[in-house]
This record gives sequence, structure tokens and C-alpha cells, in this order.
Amino acid sequence: METCPVTSKGSKLIAIVLLVVVVAGGLGYWALSPKMPSQLATYTTPQTSILTSYEETLPISTSSIAFTSETTLWINVSATKPVSHYLSLLKSTGTQPYVQLAWELQALPDATNATAVAKITYLALNATNPEVKEAFELMMKGGTPSPSDFRYTVPQYNTELQILYCLALENEFKKDDTLALAIAMVNGLWVTMGDNQVGEAVRIDASDLLAFFRETNELQKERGYYSLEHYPLEAKVALAWTANRATLRGPYNFYHRDPGVTKVTLDVYEWNNVNTDTLRKMRQEMTEKRWDSEDPNSVVAQLVDRFWGGFGPYVYELLDNYVGKPNYDPDNTDTFANIDLLYELYAQGSVSRLNCADLTAFVDSWAKSWGIATIAVWQIDGRLVQERQVPNGHVFVTYFDPYKTIWTSYQRDFANFQSWSPARRADDPHKFYIFVFPVRVSNPPWTVEFYGTEFEECTSFFAGQKTTTIPEMQRLFLEGIPTRQMKQWLLYS
Repeated sequence: METCPVTSKGSKLIAIVLLVVVVAGGLGYWALSPKMPSQLATYTTPQTSILTSYEETLPISTSSIAFTSETTLWINVSATKPVSHYLSLLKSTGTQPYVQLAWELQALPDATNATAVAKITYLALNATNPEVKEAFELMMKGGTPSPSDFRYTVPQYNTELQILYCLALENEFKKDDTLALAIAMVNGLWVTMGDNQVGEAVRIDASDLLAFFRETNELQKERGYYSLEHYPLEAKVALAWTANRATLRGPYNFYHRDPGVTKVTLDVYEWNNVNTDTLRKMRQEMTEKRWDSEDPNSVVAQLVDRFWGGFGPYVYELLDNYVGKPNYDPDNTDTFANIDLLYELYAQGSVSRLNCADLTAFVDSWAKSWGIATIAVWQIDGRLVQERQVPNGHVFVTYFDPYKTIWTSYQRDFANFQSWSPARRADDPHKFYIFVFPVRVSNPPWTVEFYGTEFEECTSFFAGQKTTTIPEMQRLFLEGIPTRQMKQWLLYS
């Protein structure tokens, strides 16, 4: 099977040998290459871009909204034509983001597999869900890194689109497949900042994650649960991000280990991202113990209650025999952030206490294992920030309720704020910060001062910086934030 070009090219001799192999196997490749049923492809030239008009529409929770067709094309993926044919189809629309998509596909290194390019063209031009076009617009806008943001050489092409091409090489795309698009959107960052080993790991992990969520989707349908394939785009983006807040807090965060200066290495990438194998183990255990439910509110409540361990530093002594990672410095952070190792300890019965940050990350992964989209929220005592003291804070999960199309939270995260040390007063000013996923690889968020007045400058990491009180914040998150507002914060902040 053709591999995705996410690593550097080899020697000329290897290239010549590979060329001979490709030529020799050329006749057989067509028969063995991935196939997709032939379907009718349509595209339109709408008057306004979704980027500017989505706020005037209702939140999209299904993929049943159709464009009016102005032109009809046939894209027969099972009988592919040359790559140039599909690029011409995209350019011939004369509209964005399709024209730019064609040029950026053309700029990808070694993107010569006509079947993969046909699948991307099919996904773009056959869309009946406006969020497909929206995802491509976001990808075209934010997927190419700016060399001025880095002190090392970065790809001069769209790394988010490259991940989508990698997915197309190894997977079939469904019509309106915003899940595949979401996975590509949040993983371009790792290819941009990672070394060759990271690039290869991302290629494998992205494909594994797509397969995992498709499996989960089928399990949801079998049980009569709401299907994750019908989630709105921002919920799928949240679902696809597997690093929680590890890029912000944890021994391999981007603040203490500036990836703008040094490329992200494989140990950093693996520490920060939960492995799909761990998600499968979590999903299996939730199924066997009947922790899953049609109601996401019930699932999250059960998970938080089960793993709630009070507040305070994590018991790092329990982890000494499991770390074995270079450059690990537990004194550099108050958060462990490695979900794979936390799950290993949990399976052995060793985890006795988690602070709120690790608890949130742990619950985040358990919830995602059954297809519940989650986001980390950071609550900070605004009065102490103003006084330039280390602010009190609490990290908790907000999650997508597809039945109400809102993002909500569990009441326990607000119930005992008066018992925290020092106690929070109900009328004290507080701020909440919603973690933002890296749908833009330009101007990446790594230089952040967490305490003092500089905390207000965390815009690359957070959105929804709202001064409020704890009772008001409790009402907001328990009544729920509309998906339209969350989309604005997550994808357009």
C-alpha cells in the first residue's frame, strides 16, 4: 500500500529502486487500490461564505441540509482518472475554497495517488452538508504554517490537507465525512512542528482514530444512542483532539519546552496524546461495566464521581516506576498529563488521587472512548490575578449534549467552591477559559505566562474569557452553551 509522504525523502538510489517497483507493479495497482462507489457529484456557487454567514443559520446537528445544485459532475472513484483531472474539476468551479484546494493539493509533496485525490474531490464537491465546505475553508485558511513562527524549517504546504490525503490513501470517505476532516484539522499541528518520527506516527494514529470512531459510531447506532457522525463540526473537532490540555500543562507542555525553537520529538508527542489502544480498552471496560448510556449527562456524572479524588498535587511517587521517559521533570508542572500511563496505573489499582487537571484529562479520554465530545475549561479567581498573586483555579469538563445541541457540565464541579482553600466568595470576579484546539498551525500557542496580568494574553490557548461570578458561571454551564456559540469560540477565535 502506498504510504503517506510525511517524512523526508530518502536517497536517490532508494528512489530509483522504488520507481522500478512502482512501474513493475503499476498494472496490478489499479485492481488493488481502494474503491468507492460511484456517486453523483455536485457543487454550488453560494452568494456568501459560510465563514461569514454561519452565525445567521441554525446550529447544524445533522448532515441532511442540501445545497442547490447549479452544476452536476460525475466523479467515478472506482475508475480513477489522472490527478490533473480532479484538480481541473476543483478549479473549474471558479469558487472558493475549491480553487484553493486544488492548488494546495498540487503543492503537497508526492501527492500522486489519483484515487486519494479523487476521494478528496468527491468529499468536497459532493457535499450536501454545509459544514464540509466550512471545514475546507478553515483548512485552507489555517493549515499552512508561516516560516516566521519557527526557528527551524517547516513544511511549505498545508499540513492539515496532507493528513487528509494520508487518510484518503488508507480509508474510504463517506459522503459529508466531517469526521475525517476534523481529524485532519487538529493533527496538522503535529506534522508542522514534529520531526520525521512524529510525522509517521501521526499518519498511523490519524487512520487508527478514524477507524476507532467509526467503530464507536456503529456501537452507538446498535444501542439506539445518538450517532457521533451526526455531531456538528466543532464537536467532531473536540472529539478528534486526543491531547486534552497536555500542550499547555504537563511535563512536555509547549510553555517550558518551546517547540518554536526545537521540533517536537516522538516521546513528547506520545506523552501528550492518548493512544487509540487505550481508548479501546476504556470503551470495552465501559461496555462491560455498563458505564455507557444513551444520556451523556449520566455518563460524565458517573465518570467524574468515580475518579474524583479531591484537590492537591498528584502522588508522583506512584509513577516513578512507570515514567522511563527522557527529560521528564515532575517539578516543572503540577499535571502529569499522560493518559496511557494513568490508565495503566488505574488498571493495576494504583491511582489513589488525581488533581483536577489530571481528573479532567482522564474523564475526557473515558468519555471520548464512547464518542462523547469533551473540552477542558479552566476557571480562575480573577481577583487574585488582578493582585498579581498565583490564582486559584479549577479545571473541569464541558461536553456536548446532542439531544439539546448544547455544551454543558456536571454540577459537582461547582458544588463545593466555598470549601476550596482559600475559599471562593460567590461575588468574587472569576474568569473561565475554554481550551481551543489547534485548527490553525500558523501563530501556534506556545509562549504563555500563566500567572499575573499576563494571564489575559492566553488567547492562543483559550477562548470565552468572560468575567463572571461562580454562581453565574454555574448557571451558564449547567443550562448549557449553544453549539453556535461554542463553534465561534473553538473555530473562529
